[in-house]
Amino acid sequence: MKGDSFYAEAVRIRHRCYLLFCALSEAVERLWRGKFYFPLLLGITLSAVVFHKAVLGVSVMLAITASMFLFCPDILAGISSVCVMTLLATEHYTAMGTFLPCLPMAFIAAVSLVTHLLIWPLELRIGRSCRGLLLVSAAAAMGGMGAISQAQALKPMSLYYSLGLGVMLLGVYLLTRSQMAKEGGEEMLQRFAGIFYTMGLCAAGVILWAYIEHWDPTAAIHVAPDLRWRNFVTTVLLTTLPAPFAFAVKHRVHLLSAVVWTVALMVTGSRMGLLIGAAELVLCCWYLVRWGVIPKRVMRVLLLVGVGAALALGPHILAVALGGRAGASEFRGSDMIRLKLLARSVEDFLRYPLFGIGLSNPANADLYPVVEGSMVFYHNLPAQVIGSMGMLGVVAYGVLIHDRLSLLRSGRNPWSDMLGLCYLGMLMVSMVNPGEFCPFPNAVMMVMAFSAVEEAVSDPALTPAQLNAGWYRIWLGPWKPALRK
Repeated sequence: MKGDSFYAEAVRIRHRCYLLFCALSEAVERLWRGKFYFPLLLGITLSAVVFHKAVLGVSVMLAITASMFLFCPDILAGISSVCVMTLLATEHYTAMGTFLPCLPMAFIAAVSLVTHLLIWPLELRIGRSCRGLLLVSAAAAMGGMGAISQAQALKPMSLYYSLGLGVMLLGVYLLTRSQMAKEGGEEMLQRFAGIFYTMGLCAAGVILWAYIEHWDPTAAIHVAPDLRWRNFVTTVLLTTLPAPFAFAVKHRVHLLSAVVWTVALMVTGSRMGLLIGAAELVLCCWYLVRWGVIPKRVMRVLLLVGVGAALALGPHILAVALGGRAGASEFRGSDMIRLKLLARSVEDFLRYPLFGIGLSNPANADLYPVVEGSMVFYHNLPAQVIGSMGMLGVVAYGVLIHDRLSLLRSGRNPWSDMLGLCYLGMLMVSMVNPGEFCPFPNAVMMVMAFSAVEEAVSDPALTPAQLNAGWYRIWLGPWKPALRK
């Protein structure tokens, strides 16, 4: 009798725990699907920046991430908070060890992710992007064979780049593509675009607050401060700039957010922000015309006004944007270093043409100082590929970029066009900065973006069981898989 009583009590406790879990899961999912989740992430991030509580902010964001993974059936909910959280790294950009106290919470978030996959297992889906990511994984892992020692290749930073630009991206793709194939629909694409929107607003808030903090009321011109992390934030701004334009297709009020992006780009202190930002803004204006937000004749007038304002205010804008840096000598020195790095990439390729010198090879540290937790970059995507990964990298990234561009051409809708502009922004950034060779968040953002593009254009996403015996046609030719009957 006592045994039966104990068993019955255990069953009741288990049932109560299940009901509690269901109630929490329902509440968390409502938060994710409602209007307040992204504003919550934005508020926490900007509060941590304003009050200089980056470590506390990261801990809170990791707690939210763990809760989302544990209680929300949509894995994108947890991934979104991790992406937004990266903007808190700016305060300690040159001393990432400051965030070591957050490791226990990061471990809890990782356990929550594993638990999520056990509670809500995903049916594995494989789409067009998988081929290029598999090749890039091989190129990143094999890069530097014969050029670097085993000890160097097994260092934590080396593994971060060789695995982070390969296996990790492949894992992120499989998770996000499988989740998107499971849910699909306009609402899912809008929530995904909300991740980019929130990251961009956070980046704008970070740079504008830095400008306010360095405000000198006695100065004749209030120049943008010289910040070590300006290129990181500028990259996020340029990559996410098309997001408010996509939301403006239904609600034009979001164009006000585009003004915030523009002002933030003007005070980053980055030439990249001014030049690429101007080009991308023109493309975003084309986007508005393309999807009927603004008539073509009105856009012509606006562009003429914008060009006139840029010509009239150009000197003042340059003084504000770049005046906080050392001057022309700094730019000349920086440009010479970049030219030397381009030449060095060719030399490295000629010495190790098959696999390059490796992503983590410190051989070029004599030309460019290394930030803690970073590798030595060539600051140019083609140079990085040939110098670090040789011919194997050329083939891998050639296939990856080809598949991405063909995917963008295969279907046209506001969301796929928006994400295509985001990718174009990242490619332009990658020509003058590390860009897509930063595993997180840059490369992860692009992998998730093309998972969403595949879903937006209804590109096939197959289960492993659906790949027929002609699998080699998928990998050696165009992505036209046949379903197993």
